[in-house]
Formats: sequence, structure tokens, C-alpha cells
Amino acid sequence: MDLEFKQDFDTVRENWRRFWAGSLNRPIILASAVKEGVTPVPMPKWGAAFSQKYEDVVDQALRSAETQEYLGDYVPVFLPSIIVDLMPAFMGAEIISVKESWGTDAHAVPFIKDLNSAEIKLDRNSQWWEKWVSLCECIKRKCAGRMVFGTAYPAYNNLDTLSAIRGNEELMMDLYDNPEGVHHAMRQIVKAGHELFDEACRIFEFEKYGCATGHGFYSDGFAGTPQCDFGFNIGKEHFDEFALPYLKQEIALLDAVEYHLDGPGNITHAESICGIEKISVIQWVPGVGGDEKKDWTWLYEKIDNLGKGLWLWAESPEQAVRAWEKYNKSGRMILNVSVKHPDDIFRYLEAFEQK
Repeated sequence: MDLEFKQDFDTVRENWRRFWAGSLNRPIILASAVKEGVTPVPMPKWGAAFSQKYEDVVDQALRSAETQEYLGDYVPVFLPSIIVDLMPAFMGAEIISVKESWGTDAHAVPFIKDLNSAEIKLDRNSQWWEKWVSLCECIKRKCAGRMVFGTAYPAYNNLDTLSAIRGNEELMMDLYDNPEGVHHAMRQIVKAGHELFDEACRIFEFEKYGCATGHGFYSDGFAGTPQCDFGFNIGKEHFDEFALPYLKQEIALLDAVEYHLDGPGNITHAESICGIEKISVIQWVPGVGGDEKKDWTWLYEKIDNLGKGLWLWAESPEQAVRAWEKYNKSGRMILNVSVKHPDDIFRYLEAFEQK
């Protein structure tokens, strides 16, 4: 089966299967380039559907895809996005919005006052549930057969959801003062996450097209990008008690897993996270403030030695080969590479064929 915007989709799909199995024997190589003689159209910004008509947002995504060459193993993807705190919104949180220079930022207002008596569940009568389902159906109707549009992990979960509906400071105190209340809430959040997963399966027809993560990683099974940004605030003992067991339950639903490790405060949890067998790739994001310019070689070596793949960048075929030779213990690596012309992608592929 081909896609309109990826005519070699069957071949690339097989490459991703082998990648997740650890048998591709090279990195997944991702690149894109604007088609010659075409004026590029930008993809809609994440969350554009918060303030724009769904039809307009999806039509822009399709116009953008028409102007792009998806090179190497890159699969054209457009996924539904409305607000960051989607899961809290599904649970009844009030959403406030703030106009920023880049668009509209929207976040949940904490509303859980007592963890012990809290009833946390999806509200399918919520306006946000209706908005999300309507957006998903619009994307599926317009994108089917043209680009991949489904995600098995449509919302942040774990302690990130609990902090959004309880409040960061309150939750940090709860870890000490009311640990059973935290577990009570987390059990309900995981159950709600499983319900959302089932709904995503119903809408997106994964068995036909497969699915992708928000970072563009593809699988013909269930792919997800779990994370726990709240881990930045806590030490290993609390992470292992209050985050790790529930991360494992979320990840158990998935076939292909890339973990989003965000910020220096989360590095202390790397060993715990890498201990989850189903996680194949770690996407390290150093955060803001100049940390992205630091040399993170020691962390890449640590992750590689813990048996997990890496998501890295390469400016040349030679640099790509060096990265693979240095960090290939897991047999998995995802490389975004630099190209000036669509034919440049063949230089990368040839470099791995010849090594």
C-alpha cells in the first residue's frame, strides 16, 4: 500500500519494522526537502485547531505535504493537537488561554482538592472530548491514503496529568504527606489513559495505516512517546514509587516506544527509565537556557550502555556513520540528517551500505 505523499511507503514500513526489531543494521534516516519549483507551505503550528477551523487546519497540512519531499525513512504525518493539557481537560479541568507571540498557550486550572476522595475519569460529555473526536474524524476523512494521521498516545499522562489537575506544589507535598492518595489518583489516571487508548484505536484504524508519535516516529503497531516531565521536580526514590509503576502500565499497551527525556532534572531517572524493557529509544531534550549547546556525549554513552537507542542529528554522511559506530549497542538509532537537495539522501544510504 502506498501513500499519496510517500510512494515507497511499503518499503519504508518494512524498514521501520526491522528498526523496532533491532535488525535494520543502520539508523532510521529522516530528512525532508521542498520540491523544486514549489513555494513551501508551513505545517500548521501545534495546537492550531484550538483557535482555527478544523477543516482549514487540515487543508493547510495537506497543502504543506504537497510541497515536501519526504526522504529516506520519513513518513508523512499529521496528528491531532488542540491543547497541551488535553487529558486534564477530558477530566473536567477548566482551560485558560494566553496569547503568546507564537500563538495561543492553553493550560488546565487545578481542581482536585482531596486526593483520597477524588473521582478522576474521562468525561465524554466534555466540550473538549467533542472537540478532539471531531478533529480526529476530520483528519481521518481528509488524510486517509495520503499521509499517516493516527497516534496511540494522544495525550500526556502519568504524574504530568496529576500535577495539572492537582497543582505542582500541592502534588510535591502529597508525595510526603499523602502517598496513598497519590497512588489512588494515579490508578484512576492510568485507567482513563487506557480508555483513551481504546478510543484512539477505534478512530484511527491502526491496523490499516499504522501510527506515529508527535515526533514523527512510525510503527505499524502501536507507537507512543511516554514522558514524565514532573520527574524534573523529584528524586529517584519518589520517581520509582510514584511514576515508574504507572509508566510501565501505560507502556504495556504499546508495541513501539520512544521515551521523551526532558531536561537535566530528569537525567537522574535515566537508569529507571531504561530499565523498562519495551522502551527502545530515548529522545533526550536538554531544555532551554543554553543546555542544548552542551556536550552531552557522556549521557549518550550512558543511554547506549543501558541498551537503548538514541535520536540524534547528523550534518553529513560521515558524521552519521561515526554516530552509528559509536552508539549502536541496541541496534537502534534515529537520525535526522541535513540535505540541501533531495538526492543528498542517497549519500547517507550509500555510506551505510559501504561501511
